[in-house]
Amino acid sequence: MSTNREYRAAAHANARPVVEMLSSHLMAVAGQRAIRQAVAGARFCAVTLDDGSTGVANLCPDVCGEPSRRASERSPRPGTPAADALATLASPTRSAVGLATANALANRLDRWSGRRDAGITEGDLLEVLELRPDDQVGMIGCFSPLVEPIGRRVRRLLIFERGQRLTPELLPENQAHELLPQCSVAIITATTLLNGTIDALLAATVNCREVVLLGPSTPLVPRVFAKSPRQVTLLAGVVVTNVEELLRTVARDGGTRDFLPSVVKVNVRVPGIGAGPPGAEASDGHRASRPF
Repeated sequence: MSTNREYRAAAHANARPVVEMLSSHLMAVAGQRAIRQAVAGARFCAVTLDDGSTGVANLCPDVCGEPSRRASERSPRPGTPAADALATLASPTRSAVGLATANALANRLDRWSGRRDAGITEGDLLEVLELRPDDQVGMIGCFSPLVEPIGRRVRRLLIFERGQRLTPELLPENQAHELLPQCSVAIITATTLLNGTIDALLAATVNCREVVLLGPSTPLVPRVFAKSPRQVTLLAGVVVTNVEELLRTVARDGGTRDFLPSVVKVNVRVPGIGAGPPGAEASDGHRASRPF
């Protein structure tokens, strides 16, 4: 008899890639939207649409790979249909401009900022993520500000990295597939959407109580990640509140911490999955009529 883990692994093997699901889902939202401006720095790119909505995505080649960087260096011209830029997110291109466009469509101020629905909160991830003393946490990508506070609250923290010199505290990326099934919580950088690793990583989180997709590149589209066999339980991304300042920061090669004056952090519980607050499922069901 097949185990639950074997069943889910087989389901993942036959599932559509996440980036294709995301691109397809947002095509209906793109409508007549067009790109007003696209900016690329050394670390991130940003796309602003004609309605002012703005999204960002990681450009670091050691994380996302050179194909994404090369595709994103060909910034779309003003007036380019958002749907055309969004299409470049799908494999094999996995363009960071495509992901930034997806985030401009989904991570909108009028949709998420200031809301206090069950499962939707502003603020730092650690304010909403339940951690237990016996947890083993797997972190894909080193989120330095989280390392010490998470390490204090759990039994063990495993950090997996690529593209930099490894230390005793950082494990090679290829060990994640072996060790994630032993974790109860996984925190995964959203740049895995661009380097082609997210699907295999999600398949390895079968035993995790919580799976978080984290970072400014995170698309706040819970419906995509709620579709079985996806294991994501929480989306932790940003909504841009000061477009001009954000674009200046990206252009001068700023990074995540530099974005803080220009964004709000938003945490969105994926409906019907994970350790959401009481009543979250009913609330998410109510939200089902909304496009995301």
